[in-house]
Amino acid sequence: MSSRVGGTALTVAFVRHRVTQVAVLTLLGFMLGGTVVGLAVAHSSAERAIQDSVRADIGGNRYALQTGDPAASKTISTFPDAMPVQDQTGDVLAGDLSAPVLVRAYTTSSLKLGVVTRGTRPQNAGELLLSESTAQALSIAIGDTVRVRAGDGQRPGRVVGLSVDPANQTTSTVVQLVAESAEFRPTIWLSDTDFYTVATLRPVLDQRTATYQSIDTVLEATAQNRPQFLGAMRFVPAGCGLLMGILLVAAGVVLSRRWRLDADALIAVGMPPALAWRRMLSVVCAAVLAGEVLGGCAASAILFLLRDSVSAWVGQQWVEIAIPWQEPLALLGLTTLLALSVVPLTRLTTRWAERRPVRVSQGRWATLAGALAMGFGLAALVVVTRVSLGSHGGRVAALAPLAAGVVAFALPSVLAPILFWGLPTATRTLMRQLLAGVRPVAATGAVVMVLSGYWSAQNTYDANVGEALSSPLEPAGSFVVSEMPDSAIQALEAFYRSHGGRQIVRYAIPDESKAQLRVSAPKVLACMSSQRTVNPDDVTDCFPQESAAPLNRVMLGEPGSEPRADPHLLDNGKVGLLVFASGDGTASSLADTRAEADPLLGGNLPGLVVAPDSAVAKRFGLTANGTSEVLLPDFSRLSPRDQFLVRAAAIRLAPSAQTASGTDPTAYDRLRSVANTASFLGATTSMLILLLGGGALIVAHSLTRRTLVDIGARPGRRWGIVARWTAVPLTTAALAIPLAIFAASGGGQRTEASYGGLWILPGLLGAAAALILGAAFLRPPPTPDE
Repeated sequence: MSSRVGGTALTVAFVRHRVTQVAVLTLLGFMLGGTVVGLAVAHSSAERAIQDSVRADIGGNRYALQTGDPAASKTISTFPDAMPVQDQTGDVLAGDLSAPVLVRAYTTSSLKLGVVTRGTRPQNAGELLLSESTAQALSIAIGDTVRVRAGDGQRPGRVVGLSVDPANQTTSTVVQLVAESAEFRPTIWLSDTDFYTVATLRPVLDQRTATYQSIDTVLEATAQNRPQFLGAMRFVPAGCGLLMGILLVAAGVVLSRRWRLDADALIAVGMPPALAWRRMLSVVCAAVLAGEVLGGCAASAILFLLRDSVSAWVGQQWVEIAIPWQEPLALLGLTTLLALSVVPLTRLTTRWAERRPVRVSQGRWATLAGALAMGFGLAALVVVTRVSLGSHGGRVAALAPLAAGVVAFALPSVLAPILFWGLPTATRTLMRQLLAGVRPVAATGAVVMVLSGYWSAQNTYDANVGEALSSPLEPAGSFVVSEMPDSAIQALEAFYRSHGGRQIVRYAIPDESKAQLRVSAPKVLACMSSQRTVNPDDVTDCFPQESAAPLNRVMLGEPGSEPRADPHLLDNGKVGLLVFASGDGTASSLADTRAEADPLLGGNLPGLVVAPDSAVAKRFGLTANGTSEVLLPDFSRLSPRDQFLVRAAAIRLAPSAQTASGTDPTAYDRLRSVANTASFLGATTSMLILLLGGGALIVAHSLTRRTLVDIGARPGRRWGIVARWTAVPLTTAALAIPLAIFAASGGGQRTEASYGGLWILPGLLGAAAALILGAAFLRPPPTPDE
């Protein structure tokens, strides 16, 4: 009879009969595979982008030698395998538009510089590769002719291809093939042969008039100095895989009763017990593995399709994605090993449970253990919070999330017995059975909520504190053009407004041919007086650490305006003034003046702005020199293309001007982005843990739910049971929110900066998942005839 129920027919029959169970296992496998493989692919792609950028920068060669010494260059040029490259800063001009670029000229067509995304590499002199971002901003297409200006020269070139820098989204480069000429003066030589093995080059290298590196040393240096997020992401796939693996094991424990019933049914129709369990094992393992393969493929496909936006988030520009082999193989291998052990362990656990039925005292011991764990966690959290407020509490503070995690894990074990306190014996027994499965699910979800919420709040707090203590070089989202001729400002203003800009602030630069006036904090002058020195370099310890420029320039504002200063240089409404009449860095006189705080000032902007007709300007003879510093505060409102065009216009109108942009993400912005990502990942993971784990419990308790309906239990009674069952994950999720911020804020003691708002997202989504589970639990399951 076993032959009639074996093979493919059995698998199909099982899937049709247990479609919900198979769907849950496949979905768990899908989430596990998608999470682990997706994060591993993102990490591998970011690492590969850095390596590809390094290799493309030296044309795929193994060694690069650089020098600025003409004698050394002459010696190196005799090396037959060396391929010369000339690097210069310059501009590319297309019609009336121009853009700043790095100009890389070379003479050997076989040298493969850059990463080509469209078109071909230059084969003839005059052909060039252009960065995609530059081509898009200037509306340049393949086949167009442009002018390349570098140094004192200008030459035409035809665009034959577009390129990108995989590791840096903002890189603008022109790679042009040129003919040998007197204007071509190489600055770097590339080769596959070690330069130090050539006897004629050893003296040049030993005298350090030329330096060289191998691709291996460069890659090693980039690996050590890679962005912080890459180092942190190494452990993220394994951590997420562990969480999802725990959820998968929990689902197996919950579904073990169903597996036993199915195995008993196969045994009843004549199949040997060992074969019956092997059949169950194959179906379960196949469902999980199929989900993992589908999840990994889906995550890889999504990353490939969205690689531009994903890579832009980390400041890169991926041409392709890199799929690692270690993580997928490890995932599939561990899953297979786990599947081979789950069913035998389930059989052993079932037999052990039959021989040792659960007693009430065991539930009491579990409750007592949970209460002790929560008490210990709370005590540890209070102690850690108190100690961390001391001068040497930095290391102790690292234990706060661990203590909070212990409390979160123990919460369901304490809440569960409280919820069926005072119920009749039969109802209490039923609630104990229902809540036994939901406690580990709620505990796992609570740990994720607390840790992800703590991580998000702490990173946001650190970013806000660091940003508040260190003023930026320029206002966020702004663009600064320094030393711009006054005659070009009106043209820049008209161009800026025509592309959507609104605000323009101008600071006139005073004539400093005779003396230089600088502004600093009054305490700097006090320190100079107490130490009897006229050189501010002798009192750098007194410089205000909050200011990006503790010794800054003084510029002229609008006539009749009040003096305004960098807030970090103000002390009781005053700033210090230093006059430098000589070039040796010593001050000829010291003074002070009153000013109002202006948060825009400081860094690359002046530290003090006074009116041309003010007392300070008259006292120190400040007159405009014909150039100004122009600030565009709302520069970030422009589209990326308009921003590029405004930058290019500023350089075209004032080639000698210095520019600075506040639109690029700072380290604090990236830290906040990491915090927000942690919140979203924690919220998604905790919600999935509750929904999938709770969903598996709901499926496992289908008979109980059906029985409550069949025996005619009143809707109010059923509502009460469901409400108590739902209250465990709901209350745990709600308590995880204050627990996370309590650990992050040191018990509410550190409140001088904001913790953001997204850290509450894991707890909120966890609570929403608990309500969804309650609605699903209340819905009567279908009868066998349905």
